Amino acid sequence: MRKIHIKLLFYFSLVFLVCIGLAQEKHISIQFGPSLEIGREELFFGVIAGVCEDDRGDFYVLDRVEHKVYKFSPDGKLLLKFGNRGEGPGDFRSPNRIAYTAEKNIIVSDDMYFISFFQTDGNFIKRIEINGRLAPGYIGEDRFYGWVWLPDGQQQVMVDGKNEEVRTFHTITRDSFSVSAPDSSGRQVMFNYGKDEFAPSFIFTHNNNYSALGISQEYDILILNDQGTIHSRIQRDLKPDKFSKKEKEYFSEDLKALAKKRGWPDKVVKDLEKIIPDEKNYFNLVLLSEDNVFVFRIPDDITKEDAPVPVDVFTLQGTFLGSTALEDAPIHISIKNMYFIQSEADGTVCLVKKQYEIK
Repeated sequence: MRKIHIKLLFYFSLVFLVCIGLAQEKHISIQFGPSLEIGREELFFGVIAGVCEDDRGDFYVLDRVEHKVYKFSPDGKLLLKFGNRGEGPGDFRSPNRIAYTAEKNIIVSDDMYFISFFQTDGNFIKRIEINGRLAPGYIGEDRFYGWVWLPDGQQQVMVDGKNEEVRTFHTITRDSFSVSAPDSSGRQVMFNYGKDEFAPSFIFTHNNNYSALGISQEYDILILNDQGTIHSRIQRDLKPDKFSKKEKEYFSEDLKALAKKRGWPDKVVKDLEKIIPDEKNYFNLVLLSEDNVFVFRIPDDITKEDAPVPVDVFTLQGTFLGSTALEDAPIHISIKNMYFIQSEADGTVCLVKKQYEIK
């Protein structure tokens, strides 16, 4: 009789755990409506570094190669363009991010120099110098994001308008993406090999009033308000997926091809192979709309170029709405539109704007 009770207890426990798992995996769908393409005729982009949309529905495209911002109406008509390569006010050195703020301004960030403020008509307002902060971004009028090098790795930081450190966040150790070895002269040289699928990477994005900040190997994303304080947390209690044998072999072949191209010693290749972990990162991209948080996870099979991209969707307050998959990850999401980059074999780079709805 006792054995029967034990078996029943085991059975009900198993059913309970399965039900929990099913409850965690809520499924939603993202349905697309009308779309438009820009970049095939008359106007050609170099490299689209970022996109943002204002509260009128006009959208702005930052071209990293041309050092310009293009402003379009909701139906894709070019309204104006501004910016040049240079050192003066309103110029860009190495533009990397663009954002629309709650103050109705356009922000353009250079890789490690300035954050420039513009009116939506392209008129230059001011710029903040945050020299030494890599991949900087806008959080609020007196709060900015960046990362810095440490002796043994990298660290996320938040600074104020005087470039003074306000708070630190995650760190990435150097040995998670690089190894050191002597060159022909005996000098120690750092060799890097870090793919988004396994190497830890910092995550940052901004839209209107909020920013998302995290690290790709931890499913714990902070949503910050424009004062830089925590508004909510985005979390899921999931185990990271493991790399298949085929995926590990894919990385090994990719690494060997890179080493051959750059003339790396065999020992470096072997040492870099050792830092490839057994488990994938949770995600490599987070985007915010005015209402939701979209977490783009690592595809199930990274060896397939057309593998669907899993995405988890949350409210800004941290409530998990469900998961789905897209053919590709967008570069920007507004309350009604998703913006995708489409690259053609002939080098043409197009921006595709699609209306969407979460079901």
